[in-house]
Amino acid sequence: MAVHAHPDDESSKGAATYAYYVNRGAQVEVVSCTGGERGDILNEALPNKAMAERDLPGLRRLEMAAAQAVLGIDHRWLGYQDSGMPQDDGTVPTGSFADIPLEISAEPLVRLIREFKPQVLVTYDEKGGYPHPDHIRCHEVSIEAFHAAADPSL
Repeated sequence: MAVHAHPDDESSKGAATYAYYVNRGAQVEVVSCTGGERGDILNEALPNKAMAERDLPGLRRLEMAAAQAVLGIDHRWLGYQDSGMPQDDGTVPTGSFADIPLEISAEPLVRLIREFKPQVLVTYDEKGGYPHPDHIRCHEVSIEAFHAAADPSL
C-alpha cells in the first residue's frame, strides 16, 4: 500500500516500483489523501489545460484512472481537500487536509489498512519529501494509521 497526498503523486513518486510489484503478482493499492484541488498547472502544453483551469479535481480523477489502468494498481480516495501551500503566516485553509486533527484524518486510513492488510506501507518521510503541508500530514496520518490499525482496542 502506498499513501500519497495528491493524485498525480503516484505517477511521480514510485510508479516504477508499483508496476514492478504488480508484474511480480503482488496486489498494490494506492491511496490518495486529497483530490489535488489546489494544485498548479506546471506544463503549459498540457493537452487538457482548459479542463485543468475549470475543473482540476475532475482532471486529476481522469489522470488517476489512467495511471491505475497503466500501472495495474488498485486505488482509493480518502476524500480530503488539498491544503495548497501555506500562506505567509504558515496557515492553510480551514477544513483542508493539513488543518484537520490527526486522529480524525487518520481514521479512514486505519479502515483501509485493516481491510487491505498490506505487507508493506509506503509513504513520505517526516519532511514530506518537500515542505508541502499535505505531504507532511500524509506522513503523520500514515504513521498514526499504521499503529492504530494494529491496535484492536481502537
